[in-house]
Amino acid sequence: MNRRDFMKTGAGAFFLAAAGRALGAGAPSNRVRVAVIGCHQKGRGAVVIKELLKVPGMEIAWLCDVDSRARDFATDLVEKLAGYKPRQEKDLRKVLEDPGIDAIVSETPDHWHAMSAVLAMRAGKHVYVEKPCAFCPREGEIILDTWKKTGLVFQMGAQRRSSVSFRAAMDAVRNEGLIGTPKWGKTWYMTRRAPIGKGVQIPVPDWLDWELWQGPAPRQNLRDNLLHYNWHWFRNWGTGEAGNNSVHFVDVARWCLGVEDFPERVVSSGGKYWIPDDTDWEWPDTQNISWEFPGGKFITWEGLCCTNIKPYMGVSTGAMVYGDKGSIFFSPSGGVDVFDLGGKVIRSWDRKSVQAKITNTDNRSGGGWNDTTKEHLENFAECIRAKTPEKANANAEVGVKSTYLALIGNIAQFTGGAVKTDPRTGHPVDNPDAQKLWGREYAKGWELV
Repeated sequence: MNRRDFMKTGAGAFFLAAAGRALGAGAPSNRVRVAVIGCHQKGRGAVVIKELLKVPGMEIAWLCDVDSRARDFATDLVEKLAGYKPRQEKDLRKVLEDPGIDAIVSETPDHWHAMSAVLAMRAGKHVYVEKPCAFCPREGEIILDTWKKTGLVFQMGAQRRSSVSFRAAMDAVRNEGLIGTPKWGKTWYMTRRAPIGKGVQIPVPDWLDWELWQGPAPRQNLRDNLLHYNWHWFRNWGTGEAGNNSVHFVDVARWCLGVEDFPERVVSSGGKYWIPDDTDWEWPDTQNISWEFPGGKFITWEGLCCTNIKPYMGVSTGAMVYGDKGSIFFSPSGGVDVFDLGGKVIRSWDRKSVQAKITNTDNRSGGGWNDTTKEHLENFAECIRAKTPEKANANAEVGVKSTYLALIGNIAQFTGGAVKTDPRTGHPVDNPDAQKLWGREYAKGWELV
C-alpha cells in the first residue's frame, strides 16, 4: 500500500468521519449496510454472517476476503438465508470507497484487526471487530485516538458484555453488594489443540491473495501448516492463546471487579510443555498470567492449550470473581451462580431470565455455549442508528483495555516474566525490553501511524 492509496482510504478521509456517521445514502432509517471482512467457512466469519442476518435492519452489502472460495461460500450462504447476493471484493481498501456502506464487521486474523478498524474509521465507517482488537499495545492507542476523533461506533467482539444474565448479575454486584467488595477474578481456558508440525513452503494457490492476507505483517513465505487457523500460533500473525481466548473472560472479570485503570504489575509464567520443540508453534501452550491493579484487586488467567482432563467448575472456560462476602461464577453458557462464604448457591441467573435457576454443566464437548453474538450485533446497530458510540457495550475504551491485558501478559512472558506498568497509561516502567514490544514491525508501506 503506497502513501497515495493510504491517503485515499485512510487519513485523507479522516476528517470526513463526522459526516460519515449518517446511514448509507438513500437507506431507510432502520437499515444498516455492512461489509463483512473475512468470511471463511471454517472461521468466525461464517458464524457472524448467520447472526448478522438475524438482526432486523442489518444488510450485508459486501463480502470481502482474500480467499475467493470464502467469498463464494459466503455469497451462497447469504443468498440462501436472505435471498440476495452481496457484492464481492478481496481488498478492504476498495470496499471502504463505497459511500453506501455504514460499517464493517472485521473477522480477519489478529494482525489485521487494528488496521481494518482504523482504516474503516478514517473512511467514516463504524466498526465491529473481533478480539483482540489490536496486535500490540501501540495499535490500541491508535484505535482509541481514532475513535475519539471520529466519534464513530466501535464495538469489539466481547459478546458477553451484551448478555442479559451477565448484565443483571453485574448490576446486582454493584447495587446490592451481592458478594461484598470484589477482590480477585480467576479466569481460565482449557482445550486440546491439534499439533501443527513443521511446515514446508508451498506455492501460493490461485484462490488466495497471499500478499493481501499478510497485509501489515512482515513478509514470509506461505507454508502448508498456516491457513486458515494455525496462524494463531505464529508470532508474526497471531497473539497466542492469551490473545485468542483470555480476552473473553478476563474482560468479564475486569467488568465485575470494576477495574478501570491499567494494572500496576503483570506476571506471566509457562512455556511449551506439551508441544514438541521441533514444531512451528511459537507461543506457550501452558501459560499463567496475573494482573495486579490499584486498590488491591487482581485477575489471573490460566491457559491450557493441550489438556482438558478435568475443567475447573465443569467448564473449559469461565470466570469466578471472589469478594469479601461471597463469590460469583460466570459460565460460557451465559449462566451465573452466586455463592455465599460457605459455598452455598444463594442466587442464580440463566442466559435469558434474570431469576431462573440453572445447573452449570456446560462444556465445549457438550455444547450449550451462548456467546450472545446476535445481541451484541443488535447493540452495535442500535448505537449506529442512535449515534451513541459511548453506549456500545464493548466500545473502544473497553475493548482496548481488555485486549491490552492479553498483550502485556505476552510481553511479560517474553521479557523475563514480570513487568511493572504505569496504571494511567499501561506502559512498562523502567523496562526497555518490554517497551520494545509495545509496537510491532510493519511491512513497508503498511505502517499504521
